[in-house]
Amino acid sequence: MTLLTTQKIEEQELIQTALQNEGIKADQVKPLGEGAWHKAYLIEKEQLVLRIPKAIAYDKKVDFDERELRAEYEGTEVFYDQANRAKPGICPGFFRYSVTPELTYTIESFMGTTVGLAGQSLEEARQFGRELGECYRGLEQLDTSLKGIGYLQYDEGLRGSYEMDAQEFLTQETEEYREELHTLFQNPAIRAQGEELLATRSIENETIILTNQDTSPENILFTKKGPKMIDPFPLLATGTSLAANHVFNYTELFPKFSNTERYRKGNYYIHAAKLRANAEGFAEAYVDGSFVKKEALRVEVFIKLLTMAHDHHQLLQGSMEREDVIRFGARDQIEARLAYFLEKVKEGLRC
Repeated sequence: MTLLTTQKIEEQELIQTALQNEGIKADQVKPLGEGAWHKAYLIEKEQLVLRIPKAIAYDKKVDFDERELRAEYEGTEVFYDQANRAKPGICPGFFRYSVTPELTYTIESFMGTTVGLAGQSLEEARQFGRELGECYRGLEQLDTSLKGIGYLQYDEGLRGSYEMDAQEFLTQETEEYREELHTLFQNPAIRAQGEELLATRSIENETIILTNQDTSPENILFTKKGPKMIDPFPLLATGTSLAANHVFNYTELFPKFSNTERYRKGNYYIHAAKLRANAEGFAEAYVDGSFVKKEALRVEVFIKLLTMAHDHHQLLQGSMEREDVIRFGARDQIEARLAYFLEKVKEGLRC
């Protein structure tokens, strides 16, 4: 069995068991796609998508972890609701899930067919980015009842991993980035410039919101009705940090990681101009003419670049796990990417 279950049954039987659990009788169920962690199936008549976790991810056996799965799925349900309040219709309006050793799945509204990156022009890519940026700006206007900050955990309810306010968390985090800067650069002038930029990081104006770390093109449906976010990675964080995450990923990460097993099928290097146009549209809508937000976003994008360079540096210090190779590539690829990111960090300091 390639799916996560303790039952000794075939894939189609597990699918039907999940549908029966939801009270759905469906004759037409077809494979929709497969990500790193889940397989997806389209229930055509009801226009629903069933996702079942895989038993193997990144070439490793996946163990059933109820608290981890509940944190992921409960977080998805809450994020969908929050995102739809920020920008109506951007996420599935219907979502349910089950978490047991025998039967774990999610089921949600089908949001339509994507044109992909290949099927959009530069201006369309920019407009898709604008709509995503509007959503992320809208998320910052919404309060969340969830406590804490960081990745979500489930322990008698959903909460962030750290019991801190935004200012305490960001202050500690900024010190870690300062250490990363010193690890990567010995030049006193570069260190001084980097510390000066980190000192301008937006801290006092930031609040904790429920947001989404994963806006990869795999999890955005680019439809005729606008972009649709599916299969998110919800967490409690500051809005500027996660907005910068999108901008950095679309301008730097996806194109530069196109030669890895994880991202090869996306052919992102071919669509680098469209990815950049998406990021530009996102930033334009997110800052909405505010110079303060524009500068805060610029600093956070620099931080993403700095910490990505540091991640590459650390990977080269010892042996790598199979998952590291899948995500980051072979050592020579990591070395080449590190050299590129270090130059981009220095370039960022000259802005």
